[in-house]
Formats: sequence, C-alpha cells, structure tokens
Amino acid sequence: MPRDVIALRQVAGLGDVGVARLLSLHGDATRALASLAVERREDALLEADRIVADLQRLGGVALVAGSDRYPVRVLELSDAPPVLYAQGVLASAHPPAVAIVGTRAASAYGLRVARAIATACARAGVTIVSGLARGIDGAAHEAALAAGGRTVAVLGTGLDVHYPRSHRTLQERIARDGLLLTEQKPGDTGHGGTFPRRNRIIAALADITVVVEAGKGSGALITADHALELNRTVACVPNAIDQVSSLGSNALLKMHAEPILAVDDVLALLRIDRSVSTHVSLDGDAARCWDALQQGARDIDQVAAAARLRPREAAAVLSALEIDGLVYFGPSGQVHPSVSVS
Repeated sequence: MPRDVIALRQVAGLGDVGVARLLSLHGDATRALASLAVERREDALLEADRIVADLQRLGGVALVAGSDRYPVRVLELSDAPPVLYAQGVLASAHPPAVAIVGTRAASAYGLRVARAIATACARAGVTIVSGLARGIDGAAHEAALAAGGRTVAVLGTGLDVHYPRSHRTLQERIARDGLLLTEQKPGDTGHGGTFPRRNRIIAALADITVVVEAGKGSGALITADHALELNRTVACVPNAIDQVSSLGSNALLKMHAEPILAVDDVLALLRIDRSVSTHVSLDGDAARCWDALQQGARDIDQVAAAARLRPREAAAVLSALEIDGLVYFGPSGQVHPSVSVS
C-alpha cells in the first residue's frame, strides 16, 4: 500500500536503491517494514501519515513504482524513486514528450527559441517537460500553457514549496492545468543535491532532451547525460561561440547532440509532420499583421501601415504573436514568422 512504501522511503539510510532492494527481498512494502526494528518502523509510519495528510490537503497523490499511475518511463532509471508525489493532471505525463532545458541566465535568443520549440511541440500534441527553473525552463512551461498544451514540471522541492518564488504563479497554474512531479515530500525545501537528481526524472519522461542554451556545469548538461544513459536522443540549439551561457550546449554539438537549426527539426526527431499538426488560424488584427509579414513587411511601422493599424496597436498584436511563438523579433527589431499559419 502507498503508506507503507512512503514509510520505507522515510527510513534513514535506505535511499531509493535500498528501498528497491528491501522490496525485492521481502516481496512487498508491508513485509519490508516488518523486517525493520520496531522503533525505526514506527517512526517511519508516523512520518508517512503526516505526508499522506499533507498530500490530501494539497490535493496531491502518491504514485508508487509499478502502479498503473506511476510514469512507466521513470522505471527505466537504475535508481527510480519508489514513490513520486504528483499534483495536477496525471495524463499530462503521457508520451510523446520533449524535455526543454537550459540556463537560468538565458539570453533573449535562448528564451525566444525555447518558446518557439515549446509552442510548436505543444500544438503538435507533445508534452513539454522541464524543471520550473528561471530562464529556459520557465519559458518552455509558459509557452506550452499558452498554446493549450501539456506540460510537466519536475521539482527539486516538495509540492507546496514555491521555488523559485518568482515562479509561484506559474507553479500554481501548472498544478491546475499541467502536472507537478517530485520525489521530495511536502514541505521539503530541497538542497543542492535534490535539483541535480530531479534532472534524471526529466530525462526519463522525455523521448528527446533539447538543450537550448547552457553554460559549462549547467544542470541542463546533467539532464543530457541522463538522457544518453537511457539511450534517448539529445539535441542542442547552436549559439554564439563567445557567449558564456552557451559554452556547454555548444560543446554537446561536438560530441553527440543532434543540431536543432529550426523548430521543425525537433518535430522531425519525434517523427511528427508539422504541416499536419501545427497550422494555426488567425483573424482580425492578427490576421492582417500576419498578411503584412507575408507581403514583405519587416518592421513595426511597415506592418502597421499594411494592416491599417497605429504603430502602437501593431506592436501590441506582434508582441502577443511573439508570446504565442508565432513570430520572433530579430536583433535589429525586424519581425519574422516562425510557424505556418492558415
């Protein structure tokens, strides 16, 4: 039963591998608990009862390894968590899935690319998995939600801990419209080791891990390493060779990563036909601005003139289209379409 598995995980010194070994030796969690000294067993069960009560308060659930609701892909990890705590829509974790990861100190380019990839994939029915960190992670989650798609945030803290604090609203929205997953019990604030460890779960959930922008030593590179260990595809977005935040991700391209030179490349790796899945219908001001771009307009004034809008109105429309991942602004301020629209 979930309570007994939760209790086993609270026994000091066991860890994921130790719990798995006890379960294998004794056949189930109840017998495994019974093999422990009385004091250790009783303390663990008291803590398990507290965790269950906290989960009920949060509207969360415990997913026990091997049960129907536990993400089957996570079981491929050699140290798969015996229990995961979840809040939100469990179906959000269904494949196909792509992990979009990268630096917290993301450039405008990195954020733009992360949003474009997440938007296109979400509209194609692909789950977006990431770690809710600042920068690339947050941009990917936000774009997936804006596109009406599925997203999973794997936390390094308990479900009720908002980290980073600036992502509190985003975390609450994912808990409602997507899925939060963590191996940390409610109330756990995490520590330096829990965040790198959550990266193995991100990699396990995804068919492909896309590193958008990452410096040397970035946690995104840890996610890529786990993906390779699982024989999953690792892909990488090229960036400037003199940009510190890209040194790690660019290095992946020299070793083993698939280069992502366009959003279509991610969908191609997933064997998804973008032409079938990602057309978007526009109307009103948005449609006129889009038509202006197709006719050669490249700056806001040109778009405004062609769309019969004031420059301020055109800028607002184009900004909304950028948030949706439909257009992007170049370094000189020129506007470019980034997806097919019908």
